[in-house]
Amino acid sequence: MLFDVDRLRDDFPLLQRGSGRAPIVYLDNAATTLKPRPVIEAVRGYLADYSGNVHRGQHALADRATEAYEDSRRRVARFLGARASEVVFVRGTTEAIGLVAGGLGLQPEDNVVVSALEHHSNLLPWRTRCGVRVVPLDAAGLPSLAAAEAAIDARTRLLAVTACSNVTGVFVAIQDWAALAHRHGLPLLVDAAQLAAHRGIDVQGLQCDYLALSGHKLFAPPGSGVLYGTQAALERLAPANLGGGSVKHVGLDLDYELRELPWRLEAGTPDIAAAIGLGAAIEYLEDIGLDAIEDHEDALRELLDAEVATLPGLDNHSPAPTRAPMLTVTAKDGALGSEYVARVLSDTFGVMTRAGHHCAHPLHAVLGLPATLRASLAFYNTEADVLRLRDGLRALLRRGTG
Repeated sequence: MLFDVDRLRDDFPLLQRGSGRAPIVYLDNAATTLKPRPVIEAVRGYLADYSGNVHRGQHALADRATEAYEDSRRRVARFLGARASEVVFVRGTTEAIGLVAGGLGLQPEDNVVVSALEHHSNLLPWRTRCGVRVVPLDAAGLPSLAAAEAAIDARTRLLAVTACSNVTGVFVAIQDWAALAHRHGLPLLVDAAQLAAHRGIDVQGLQCDYLALSGHKLFAPPGSGVLYGTQAALERLAPANLGGGSVKHVGLDLDYELRELPWRLEAGTPDIAAAIGLGAAIEYLEDIGLDAIEDHEDALRELLDAEVATLPGLDNHSPAPTRAPMLTVTAKDGALGSEYVARVLSDTFGVMTRAGHHCAHPLHAVLGLPATLRASLAFYNTEADVLRLRDGLRALLRRGTG
């Protein structure tokens, strides 16, 4: 299929809206992605046409809702190379990691090994339950495997690492981390929140025990997400919640029998519309072609690097040549604050970026950085979007030094 970015952009209503005189340039995709019409229509269809609850109804609307919900689970499973029983629907990566952290029965004297690249969502759930050993970065900006191995001891219960940094965009070699974890008889959890929209995922090839992702970063609605786990890994987890949908039977003495996986980990009414939207988003991406998306985004990233290199007033903190399509920068010598730059880019130039610490304060501290400006791309971005960003940054730098 020919990759026609102009045709694809027509699927995104927000890209047809202007901020002032020109359509917006949306470069905040690492925070959340825009939603295409097929996803919007899938959600609308559930809400308008068959808004029944799932699994427990004995009527036509419940049947249709259950089939759509479980069909989304099957789509997610195929997308990940998993079985449907290994896919737990959650609200997002934060909840997925919390489900593992809360379900493993961690004790204060236990520890989990993580990396300095991590988002807060892959740090704080462990920190509130046990010790956390943070692996430093090597010269390439990647977590040191040697340091990770040295951090493991008899009380280590799990290794947890991001597959792709939400600040620098670097990709982590997950297979190497899986080999290290399994060599020590430990499970590996992978934060794939930033990976899923840019690279195909094969959990069998990654050899991870758990993997978490967020639907809203994958062109799906907020409130959708996935915890993947092998059968054995999921069976280790005590449910974080109990109630409707998670049990087969409750006796008068309140003794209960759990349902099979994955439903035992999905207590209560889920966000049905969001889960259906996630299935629609995955179908949309697969129709485009993940390889075509990767090729287009890689070309845009190369252009972004080249154009930002023409702006001597910026320091580039995403130097890796192979990374997700994002760039994190600061103005040299603190000449312009990143929050100010982001606001002016939005309000004057119609370019939406993100400024701050990106829920990664420890990583910024390790790199010695203040708040940074991040531009993150998706397949619907264009060369013209990159040039609008360059022109806006150039104008701001001239203003700041003038």
